[in-house]
Amino acid sequence: MITGGATDSDSHRARKAHSRQLEVYGVGRGRQGEGPILGFGPQDLEGVEVPHDDALVVHATIANYDIARVFVDTGSSVNIIFKKAFVQMQIDEADLAPMATSLFGFTGNEVRPLGQITLAISLGEEPLKRT
Repeated sequence: MITGGATDSDSHRARKAHSRQLEVYGVGRGRQGEGPILGFGPQDLEGVEVPHDDALVVHATIANYDIARVFVDTGSSVNIIFKKAFVQMQIDEADLAPMATSLFGFTGNEVRPLGQITLAISLGEEPLKRT
């Protein structure tokens, strides 16, 4: 869980303007009846205590690297790559855009991001793979 507002030079207004510029793509099925249906049923709740707010864990390709565990948590408003994964992906820190806003975890500890970057992410397998 990430909480807390802007601290340094990033303003609430600037973050809202940035979020309006983001491109969001919906991944849907093609023609009627084409491709598998993604759904969850009662059998998927076996061994799960309800109600729950667990994050979804998926496999994805980010910047042409296979990432085995991507945690999808719709309760968070940030996307984070930890430094160890960042280093393993061999992304040059010079490619990062500055980010002045600190992040605050649920324990109240402050984390200063190295910066921000836009990376391509692919989900699924061919012929249904989407980037």
